[in-house]
Amino acid sequence: MRNTLISVLALIALLTLNSPEARPQGTDFSNARIFSAGFSLNYSYGYIGSRSIRIPPVNASLEIGIHEFVTVGPFVAYSSWSYPARTRSFVNAGVRGSFHFSPLLNDLLDGSIDENQIDFYASMLSGLEFRQYGASSDEGISGFIDNTRLFLGPVAGVRFYFADNFGVFSEVGRGALGAITVGVSLNL
Repeated sequence: MRNTLISVLALIALLTLNSPEARPQGTDFSNARIFSAGFSLNYSYGYIGSRSIRIPPVNASLEIGIHEFVTVGPFVAYSSWSYPARTRSFVNAGVRGSFHFSPLLNDLLDGSIDENQIDFYASMLSGLEFRQYGASSDEGISGFIDNTRLFLGPVAGVRFYFADNFGVFSEVGRGALGAITVGVSLNL
């Protein structure tokens, strides 16, 4: 699985670097295709007590422009934790919508933010969280039964582009499996 993920990311990076289309110039996200992948911090499972992380919360999303300021698309996230004699895994999948407001900040504040380099945005994530429990004994199973739940997650973020098609991002809020998420973004 790990080799497959690395191969897919490498392929996307090669396609992006050779793409004749760069990120939409200026303020128009209506034709944008943004792939982002990263890892999250500060989730409520595994940072205290006898728990330890097996696989850190990792996530990926694809956003497709539908309006000058709006992008939408799917996301997925995965994490796994271990306890003494137990394991817990999380898979989140759903849709995220983002409103990109750097151009509006420039207009409202008479600012000079370089909209081709810095992208401020607010996102809403909605989807399902699948929780799976594994144990080597039946002790304590009642509180850890497999389940699925619906969640909504508001997020505020910023992307900084080093080139037209490559940048880094940071997000805060109730994201996919974390309150703080950092990673890389590619414009396809």
